[in-house]
Amino acid sequence: METFNDLLTKWQPFFTAVAGATATLIGLLFVSLSINREKIAGSENRVLMRLAKRSFGDYIFVMFIALLFLMPNHNAYGLAIALTALIIVRGWFLLRSIVRPWNARHIDVRSGVREHILSTLAWLGLIATTIEIYRGNVLATFFLVPVISLLLCNASINAWALLIMEEKLPNKQPSVAELRSDSST
Repeated sequence: METFNDLLTKWQPFFTAVAGATATLIGLLFVSLSINREKIAGSENRVLMRLAKRSFGDYIFVMFIALLFLMPNHNAYGLAIALTALIIVRGWFLLRSIVRPWNARHIDVRSGVREHILSTLAWLGLIATTIEIYRGNVLATFFLVPVISLLLCNASINAWALLIMEEKLPNKQPSVAELRSDSST
């Protein structure tokens, strides 16, 4: 009978590909943001900064998930502890990004939900996966495929909206939700 570690080792090519693709996307986003640093860092462009932070956050989250699964000699308990730490940190940043606009009195619940729904679903999926991994269920690793897909999709949508928004800056600055709906058409 194969051990937990043996079964997870079969997943390493997948997580190697995810880590490589994510590192490439992080690098491209970093270069793009560096070229337009003045425009994005301006106080009048807070939406651009939020999009940049969320894109980086989602990419970094995917990278850490992949790296955790690439570590050698896994056991269910140790992997669950590392994933739980990642969940706590990600939950903190996700909660801050959801609550912060409300504290600034820019309350648009629909826009806020649309901005954070994919990240929240991915975070909840990782919680469910972590619980099952802690119980020793290696098949829960399959749950990570949609989690990673949601995060990569969300980060890419945000990065695309960031590029689209730069073209719209001279006029009235659109909201993130408007940008995301414009970029899908």
